Amino acid sequence: MALLKNGWYCAATSAEVGDKPFARRILGLPVLLVRDSSGRVQAMSDMCPHRFAPLHKGVRMGDAVECPYHGLRFDLTSGRCVHNPHGDGRIPDTARIPKFPVEERQEVVWIWPGDPQLATPDSIPDLQLFAPGASGRVAGCMTMQVDYRLVLDNLLDLSHAVYLHAGTLAPSRAKREVTNINGETSIRVNSVMRDVATPSSLGLYFPAARGDVHSHIEWMAPGTFRQGLTITEVGADPEAGAITRNAHLITPETERSTHYFWFHSRNRLADNQSIDEGTRAILSKAFLTEDEPMIAACQSYQAGREFFSLTSVFLPTDRAGTRCRRIMERLIAGQTITSTDRPGTAPEFREKQESV
Repeated sequence: MALLKNGWYCAATSAEVGDKPFARRILGLPVLLVRDSSGRVQAMSDMCPHRFAPLHKGVRMGDAVECPYHGLRFDLTSGRCVHNPHGDGRIPDTARIPKFPVEERQEVVWIWPGDPQLATPDSIPDLQLFAPGASGRVAGCMTMQVDYRLVLDNLLDLSHAVYLHAGTLAPSRAKREVTNINGETSIRVNSVMRDVATPSSLGLYFPAARGDVHSHIEWMAPGTFRQGLTITEVGADPEAGAITRNAHLITPETERSTHYFWFHSRNRLADNQSIDEGTRAILSKAFLTEDEPMIAACQSYQAGREFFSLTSVFLPTDRAGTRCRRIMERLIAGQTITSTDRPGTAPEFREKQESV
Protein backbone atom coordinates (compact mmCIF):
# COMPACT_ATOMS: atom_id res chain seq x y z
CA MET A 1 0.00 0.00 0.00
CA ALA A 2 1.29 3.43 -0.92
CA LEU A 3 0.75 6.57 1.15
CA LEU A 4 -0.01 10.06 -0.12
CA LYS A 5 3.04 12.16 0.76
CA ASN A 6 2.02 15.33 -1.07
CA GLY A 7 -0.46 16.74 1.40
CA TRP A 8 -0.68 18.63 4.71
CA TYR A 9 -0.96 16.40 7.77
CA CYS A 10 -1.17 17.13 11.47
CA ALA A 11 2.24 16.31 12.95
CA ALA A 12 1.45 17.43 16.50
CA THR A 13 -0.56 19.88 18.53
CA SER A 14 1.15 23.18 19.31
CA ALA A 15 1.28 22.25 22.99
CA GLU A 16 3.31 19.12 22.24
CA VAL A 17 6.22 20.93 20.59
CA GLY A 18 8.71 22.69 22.84
CA ASP A 19 12.42 23.40 23.19
CA LYS A 20 13.29 19.73 23.65
CA PRO A 21 13.36 17.68 20.41
CA PHE A 22 10.91 14.81 20.18
CA ALA A 23 10.24 12.30 17.46
CA ARG A 24 7.06 11.10 15.77
CA ARG A 25 6.83 8.65 12.89
CA ILE A 26 4.75 10.15 10.06
CA LEU A 27 3.95 8.19 6.89
CA GLY A 28 6.71 5.80 7.89
CA LEU A 29 9.27 8.61 8.23
CA PRO A 30 11.02 9.33 11.55
CA VAL A 31 10.47 13.07 12.09
CA LEU A 32 12.12 15.31 14.69
CA LEU A 33 9.99 18.23 15.91
CA VAL A 34 11.32 21.13 17.99
CA ARG A 35 11.05 24.89 18.42
CA ASP A 36 14.09 26.97 17.49
CA SER A 37 15.27 29.93 19.60
CA SER A 38 12.72 32.21 17.93
CA GLY A 39 9.87 29.86 18.89
CA ARG A 40 9.23 28.64 15.34
CA VAL A 41 8.56 24.94 14.90
CA GLN A 42 11.17 23.06 12.86
CA ALA A 43 10.66 19.60 11.34
CA MET A 44 13.48 17.44 10.04
CA SER A 45 14.41 13.81 9.66
CA ASP A 46 15.22 12.23 13.01
CA MET A 47 17.82 9.94 11.41
CA CYS A 48 21.48 10.96 11.52
CA PRO A 49 23.01 10.47 8.04
CA HIS A 50 26.21 9.01 9.54
CA ARG A 51 25.09 5.83 11.34
CA PHE A 52 21.35 6.47 11.41
CA ALA A 53 21.06 7.24 15.12
CA PRO A 54 17.86 8.89 16.47
CA LEU A 55 18.74 12.57 16.76
CA HIS A 56 15.98 13.40 19.24
CA LYS A 57 17.93 11.39 21.83
CA GLY A 58 20.82 13.84 21.48
CA VAL A 59 21.60 17.16 23.14
CA ARG A 60 20.16 20.53 22.13
CA MET A 61 23.04 22.96 21.50
CA GLY A 62 21.54 26.38 20.80
CA ASP A 63 19.87 26.10 17.41
CA ALA A 64 21.54 22.77 16.70
CA VAL A 65 21.07 19.21 17.86
CA GLU A 66 24.04 16.98 18.65
CA CYS A 67 23.84 13.35 17.60
CA PRO A 68 24.03 11.09 20.68
CA TYR A 69 26.16 8.51 18.85
CA HIS A 70 29.19 10.37 17.40
CA GLY A 71 28.63 14.03 18.24
CA LEU A 72 27.88 15.54 14.82
CA ARG A 73 25.79 18.68 15.19
CA PHE A 74 23.02 19.72 12.81
CA ASP A 75 21.45 23.15 12.40
CA LEU A 76 17.74 23.08 13.18
CA THR A 77 16.75 25.62 10.53
CA SER A 78 18.79 24.34 7.56
CA GLY A 79 19.51 20.72 8.44
CA ARG A 80 23.20 21.18 7.60
CA CYS A 81 25.96 19.69 9.74
CA VAL A 82 27.72 22.56 11.52
CA HIS A 83 30.21 20.65 13.67
CA ASN A 84 32.30 17.51 13.20
CA PRO A 85 34.41 16.68 16.27
CA HIS A 86 36.47 14.02 14.45
CA GLY A 87 39.76 14.23 12.51
CA ASP A 88 40.41 17.62 10.95
CA GLY A 89 36.78 18.64 11.48
CA ARG A 90 35.97 18.73 7.78
CA ILE A 91 32.23 18.45 7.18
CA PRO A 92 31.22 16.16 4.28
CA ASP A 93 28.84 17.68 1.74
CA THR A 94 26.43 14.81 2.39
CA ALA A 95 26.23 15.61 6.11
CA ARG A 96 22.81 17.22 6.09
CA ILE A 97 19.36 16.32 7.35
CA PRO A 98 16.27 16.48 5.12
CA LYS A 99 13.88 19.24 6.25
CA PHE A 100 10.09 19.21 5.91
CA PRO A 101 7.82 22.20 5.24
CA VAL A 102 5.96 22.95 8.45
CA GLU A 103 3.31 25.51 9.43
CA GLU A 104 1.65 26.24 12.76
CA ARG A 105 -2.00 27.30 12.67
CA GLN A 106 -4.97 27.04 15.02
CA GLU A 107 -2.98 25.12 17.65
CA VAL A 108 -1.95 22.53 15.06
CA VAL A 109 1.52 21.84 13.63
CA TRP A 110 1.07 20.91 9.96
CA ILE A 111 3.73 19.00 8.02
CA TRP A 112 4.16 18.30 4.29
CA PRO A 113 6.10 15.00 3.97
CA GLY A 114 6.34 15.05 0.16
CA ASP A 115 7.85 17.29 -2.52
CA PRO A 116 8.52 20.64 -0.77
CA GLN A 117 8.03 22.51 -4.05
CA LEU A 118 4.34 21.55 -3.94
CA ALA A 119 3.77 22.65 -0.33
CA THR A 120 1.48 25.66 -0.62
CA PRO A 121 0.51 26.97 2.87
CA ASP A 122 -2.72 28.49 1.54
CA SER A 123 -4.07 24.96 1.04
CA ILE A 124 -3.97 24.26 4.79
CA PRO A 125 -7.63 23.95 5.85
CA ASP A 126 -9.34 26.26 8.32
CA LEU A 127 -10.63 23.97 11.07
CA GLN A 128 -13.58 26.32 11.74
CA LEU A 129 -13.50 25.75 15.50
CA PHE A 130 -14.95 28.28 17.89
CA ALA A 131 -12.31 30.82 18.92
CA PRO A 132 -10.19 30.01 21.98
CA GLY A 133 -11.51 31.77 25.06
CA ALA A 134 -14.97 32.10 23.54
CA SER A 135 -15.77 28.42 23.88
CA GLY A 136 -14.91 25.27 25.75
CA ARG A 137 -11.91 23.69 24.07
CA VAL A 138 -11.01 20.03 24.54
CA ALA A 139 -8.40 18.09 22.56
CA GLY A 140 -6.79 14.69 22.52
CA CYS A 141 -4.43 12.43 20.58
CA MET A 142 -4.10 8.67 20.22
CA THR A 143 -2.26 6.23 17.98
CA MET A 144 -4.43 3.43 16.62
CA GLN A 145 -2.91 0.18 15.38
CA VAL A 146 -5.03 0.19 12.23
CA ASP A 147 -4.87 1.17 8.56
CA TYR A 148 -5.70 4.90 8.25
CA ARG A 149 -8.25 4.17 5.51
CA LEU A 150 -10.42 2.28 7.98
CA VAL A 151 -10.40 5.39 10.20
CA LEU A 152 -11.52 7.53 7.24
CA ASP A 153 -14.31 5.00 6.57
CA ASN A 154 -15.39 5.15 10.21
CA LEU A 155 -15.70 8.94 10.27
CA LEU A 156 -17.50 9.20 6.92
CA ASP A 157 -20.16 6.69 7.97
CA LEU A 158 -21.46 7.92 11.29
CA SER A 159 -24.47 5.60 11.07
CA HIS A 160 -22.36 3.33 13.29
CA ALA A 161 -22.66 5.82 16.17
CA VAL A 162 -26.27 4.90 17.01
CA TYR A 163 -25.07 1.33 17.64
CA LEU A 164 -21.42 1.49 18.74
CA HIS A 165 -21.81 4.73 20.75
CA ALA A 166 -25.52 4.40 21.61
CA GLY A 167 -26.60 6.74 24.36
CA THR A 168 -23.26 8.56 24.66
CA LEU A 169 -22.32 10.11 21.31
CA ALA A 170 -25.62 9.36 19.57
CA PRO A 171 -29.20 8.35 20.43
CA SER A 172 -29.67 4.59 20.32
CA ARG A 173 -30.83 3.18 16.96
CA ALA A 174 -32.12 6.54 15.76
CA LYS A 175 -33.15 7.08 12.14
CA ARG A 176 -30.82 9.41 10.21
CA GLU A 177 -31.78 11.51 7.19
CA VAL A 178 -28.59 11.86 5.12
CA THR A 179 -27.37 13.96 2.18
CA ASN A 180 -23.93 13.76 0.55
CA ILE A 181 -22.11 16.64 -1.18
CA ASN A 182 -19.11 15.65 -3.30
CA GLY A 183 -16.07 17.67 -4.36
CA GLU A 184 -12.95 16.71 -6.29
CA THR A 185 -10.94 16.17 -3.11
CA SER A 186 -13.62 16.56 -0.45
CA ILE A 187 -16.83 14.96 0.75
CA ARG A 188 -19.46 16.37 3.08
CA VAL A 189 -22.17 14.30 4.76
CA ASN A 190 -25.14 16.16 6.28
CA SER A 191 -27.61 14.41 8.56
CA VAL A 192 -30.50 15.02 10.93
CA MET A 193 -32.13 12.84 13.58
CA ARG A 194 -35.51 14.20 14.68
CA ASP A 195 -37.18 13.98 18.09
CA VAL A 196 -34.61 11.68 19.67
CA ALA A 197 -33.41 11.11 23.23
CA THR A 198 -30.55 13.44 24.16
CA PRO A 199 -27.28 11.45 24.31
CA SER A 200 -25.13 11.97 27.40
CA SER A 201 -22.36 13.84 25.55
CA LEU A 202 -24.83 16.52 24.44
CA GLY A 203 -26.73 16.41 27.73
CA LEU A 204 -23.70 18.00 29.39
CA TYR A 205 -24.83 21.36 28.00
CA PHE A 206 -28.36 20.74 26.63
CA PRO A 207 -30.97 20.23 29.39
CA ALA A 208 -33.97 18.88 27.44
CA ALA A 209 -34.61 15.12 27.45
CA ARG A 210 -35.33 15.06 23.70
CA GLY A 211 -34.41 17.16 20.68
CA ASP A 212 -33.41 17.28 17.02
CA VAL A 213 -29.77 16.47 16.25
CA HIS A 214 -28.31 18.15 13.14
CA SER A 215 -24.80 17.27 12.04
CA HIS A 216 -22.33 17.50 9.20
CA ILE A 217 -18.91 16.01 8.71
CA GLU A 218 -16.61 17.13 5.90
CA TRP A 219 -13.49 15.28 4.78
CA MET A 220 -10.72 17.13 2.92
CA ALA A 221 -7.84 15.15 1.45
CA PRO A 222 -5.72 13.73 2.79
CA GLY A 223 -6.82 13.52 6.43
CA THR A 224 -8.75 16.55 7.71
CA PHE A 225 -12.31 16.34 9.00
CA ARG A 226 -14.45 19.28 10.09
CA GLN A 227 -17.55 18.33 12.04
CA GLY A 228 -20.48 20.35 13.28
CA LEU A 229 -23.06 18.96 15.71
CA THR A 230 -26.14 20.82 16.90
CA ILE A 231 -28.98 19.78 19.20
CA THR A 232 -32.14 21.86 19.46
CA GLU A 233 -35.59 21.65 20.94
CA VAL A 234 -37.79 19.51 18.69
CA GLY A 235 -38.65 21.52 15.57
CA ALA A 236 -36.47 24.51 16.51
CA ASP A 237 -34.07 26.42 14.25
CA PRO A 238 -30.61 24.76 14.34
CA GLU A 239 -28.95 28.18 14.66
CA ALA A 240 -30.56 28.55 18.10
CA GLY A 241 -29.26 25.23 19.42
CA ALA A 242 -26.35 23.96 21.44
CA ILE A 243 -23.58 23.76 18.85
CA THR A 244 -20.23 22.00 18.85
CA ARG A 245 -17.53 22.39 16.23
CA ASN A 246 -15.01 19.58 16.04
CA ALA A 247 -11.97 18.55 14.04
CA HIS A 248 -10.54 15.09 13.47
CA LEU A 249 -7.05 15.02 11.95
CA ILE A 250 -5.92 11.65 10.63
CA THR A 251 -2.20 11.08 9.97
CA PRO A 252 -0.80 7.68 8.97
CA GLU A 253 2.03 6.65 11.26
CA THR A 254 2.83 3.67 9.03
CA GLU A 255 0.81 1.62 6.58
CA ARG A 256 -0.70 -0.23 9.55
CA SER A 257 -0.98 2.42 12.27
CA THR A 258 -2.59 5.86 12.51
CA HIS A 259 -2.25 9.03 14.58
CA TYR A 260 -5.69 10.42 15.47
CA PHE A 261 -5.85 14.03 16.72
CA TRP A 262 -9.22 15.44 17.79
CA PHE A 263 -10.47 18.88 18.85
CA HIS A 264 -13.83 19.85 20.34
CA SER A 265 -15.32 23.33 20.91
CA ARG A 266 -18.82 24.46 21.93
CA ASN A 267 -20.98 27.55 22.16
CA ARG A 268 -22.65 26.89 25.52
CA LEU A 269 -21.26 26.86 29.08
CA ALA A 270 -17.85 27.52 27.61
CA ASP A 271 -16.17 28.32 30.93
CA ASN A 272 -17.41 25.20 32.72
CA GLN A 273 -14.36 23.01 33.30
CA SER A 274 -16.43 20.10 34.61
CA ILE A 275 -18.10 19.93 31.19
CA ASP A 276 -14.64 19.98 29.60
CA GLU A 277 -13.63 16.99 31.72
CA GLY A 278 -16.89 15.17 31.07
CA THR A 279 -16.53 15.70 27.34
CA ARG A 280 -12.92 14.51 27.38
CA ALA A 281 -13.88 11.38 29.30
CA ILE A 282 -16.78 10.49 27.01
CA LEU A 283 -14.84 11.08 23.79
CA SER A 284 -11.71 9.29 24.99
CA LYS A 285 -13.78 6.28 26.07
CA ALA A 286 -15.58 6.19 22.72
CA PHE A 287 -12.40 6.42 20.64
CA LEU A 288 -10.25 4.11 22.78
CA THR A 289 -12.69 1.44 23.96
CA GLU A 290 -15.28 1.40 21.16
CA ASP A 291 -13.94 2.72 17.82
CA GLU A 292 -10.38 1.40 17.98
CA PRO A 293 -11.23 -2.17 19.08
CA MET A 294 -13.97 -2.47 16.46
CA ILE A 295 -11.83 -1.11 13.63
CA ALA A 296 -8.94 -3.37 14.69
CA ALA A 297 -11.27 -6.39 14.71
CA CYS A 298 -12.49 -5.55 11.20
CA GLN A 299 -8.88 -5.20 10.03
CA SER A 300 -8.01 -8.55 11.57
CA TYR A 301 -10.78 -10.30 9.65
CA GLN A 302 -9.75 -8.50 6.47
CA ALA A 303 -6.43 -10.37 6.96
CA GLY A 304 -4.33 -8.13 4.74
CA ARG A 305 -6.56 -8.55 1.70
CA GLU A 306 -7.28 -5.53 -0.50
CA PHE A 307 -10.54 -3.91 0.59
CA PHE A 308 -12.39 -3.90 -2.72
CA SER A 309 -11.32 -7.46 -3.51
CA LEU A 310 -13.53 -8.65 -0.63
CA THR A 311 -16.68 -7.42 -2.46
CA SER A 312 -18.32 -6.25 0.76
CA VAL A 313 -22.06 -5.62 0.96
CA PHE A 314 -22.70 -2.04 -0.20
CA LEU A 315 -25.18 0.12 1.72
CA PRO A 316 -26.31 3.68 0.94
CA THR A 317 -24.30 4.84 3.98
CA ASP A 318 -21.11 3.53 2.29
CA ARG A 319 -21.18 6.06 -0.54
CA ALA A 320 -18.99 8.65 1.16
CA GLY A 321 -16.38 6.15 2.37
CA THR A 322 -16.17 4.46 -1.02
CA ARG A 323 -15.74 7.78 -2.80
CA CYS A 324 -13.04 8.78 -0.30
CA ARG A 325 -11.08 5.60 -1.04
CA ARG A 326 -11.30 6.22 -4.78
CA ILE A 327 -10.16 9.84 -4.38
CA MET A 328 -7.17 8.71 -2.31
CA GLU A 329 -6.28 6.06 -4.90
CA ARG A 330 -6.27 8.73 -7.60
CA LEU A 331 -4.21 11.17 -5.55
CA ILE A 332 -1.68 8.53 -4.56
CA ALA A 333 -1.32 7.51 -8.20
CA GLY A 334 -0.59 11.14 -9.13
CA GLN A 335 1.13 12.01 -5.81
CA THR A 336 -0.26 15.52 -5.90
CA ILE A 337 -3.46 17.39 -5.11
CA THR A 338 -4.12 19.34 -8.29
CA SER A 339 -7.79 20.20 -7.85
CA THR A 340 -8.98 23.78 -7.51
CA ASP A 341 -11.35 22.42 -4.86
CA ARG A 342 -9.10 23.66 -2.08
CA PRO A 343 -9.80 22.87 1.57
CA GLY A 344 -11.43 25.77 3.30
CA THR A 345 -13.79 26.61 0.45
CA ALA A 346 -17.45 25.70 0.46
CA PRO A 347 -18.18 22.75 -1.85
CA GLU A 348 -21.92 23.03 -1.32
CA PHE A 349 -21.93 26.11 -3.57
CA ARG A 350 -20.28 24.21 -6.44
CA GLU A 351 -21.08 20.55 -6.24
CA LYS A 352 -24.06 18.52 -7.28
CA GLN A 353 -26.06 17.47 -4.24
CA GLU A 354 -26.70 13.74 -4.02
CA SER A 355 -29.43 12.37 -1.77
CA VAL A 356 -28.97 9.02 -0.08
